[in-house]
Amino acid sequence: MVDRISRLRRRMRELKLSAFLISSLPHLRYLFGFSGSNGLGLITEEYQWLITDRRYREQVKHEVHNAEVHIVLQDLFEPIKKQNIFARGMRVGFEAMHLNYREFSRLQKAFPNVQLAATENIIEKLTISRLPDEVEKTRRACDIARQVWDAILPMIRPGMTELDLSAEISYHGKKLGSERDAFEPIVASGWRSALPHGIASRKSLEPGELVVIDYGCVYEGFCSDVTRTVMIGQPSEAQRRMYEAVKEANRRAIAVAKANMPGADLDRVARDYLRKQGYDKEFGHSLGHGLGLDVHSLPRISPVSKDRIPENSVITIEPGVYLPEVGGVRIEDDVLVQKDSAEVLTDIDRELVIIE
Repeated sequence: MVDRISRLRRRMRELKLSAFLISSLPHLRYLFGFSGSNGLGLITEEYQWLITDRRYREQVKHEVHNAEVHIVLQDLFEPIKKQNIFARGMRVGFEAMHLNYREFSRLQKAFPNVQLAATENIIEKLTISRLPDEVEKTRRACDIARQVWDAILPMIRPGMTELDLSAEISYHGKKLGSERDAFEPIVASGWRSALPHGIASRKSLEPGELVVIDYGCVYEGFCSDVTRTVMIGQPSEAQRRMYEAVKEANRRAIAVAKANMPGADLDRVARDYLRKQGYDKEFGHSLGHGLGLDVHSLPRISPVSKDRIPENSVITIEPGVYLPEVGGVRIEDDVLVQKDSAEVLTDIDRELVIIE
């Protein structure tokens, strides 16, 4: 973690920032190991602080070993004000994408004489290329997701509700070692499977329906994100054709993914194939995204992305086709992008599972 802070300091110097405030909880976990729900980080050339409230005064003793810890009653800015850390005119960076307006207003009021500099994706960019231990944590998160699939697949049956299945995913994830759901599991069946983000409902799984199942697990802060689609009863010709097209789009994208490839080029591989299969407008989201401490991170894998895919980054590859009158199919894998190839971390069969 010291190396992570050193890299952040180098970036601060490049941006001429004398201090940097970290408000994103995943970033506090990344830099300091702190897993609480309320905190603020401060990095300067002289200081590295973790500020939190009294609920975590014992927890931080076990988690935070590379920063000076300050425990407050309520105001996270209090130690900075008390020790007069910010000199007049100092340029102080903050995470614009993670600080809400209320907290920004408090920040302005607390430090009226400093120059507040909004930043975007500073720490996100530091986390794209994984260190070896970070790769292993992602592997563990992906392996837990595979074990969850093995556990829930025999349970899927006609008549169970989407919420029933979602609950089993969350339960087995934690039983198998996941800290939490990486996001609210998506279970969408029948007409709802054509909703790319169809959060589970009370609807029952019925014969003749496709079921999209999208979930993720977390190991020591690092996320996995996997989607598989199953069939209740025998598929129609249209359903099977759609499934095979998505599976092949997934395979083709994984086959060509490599370091330094533009995200837009990788997206185009899957999108062009699906277009040739007649699904011109039915693939309405990006092919994928970076995956790390946050489920959706850099680099972006979309038609308009300007990002390149760094070596040792982890991305998702998740083509999908959605037809309201037929249903939806999405197949998503997490891959470690290496110099000339990509390693699939989500070792789950992609053949269509038919549940009678």
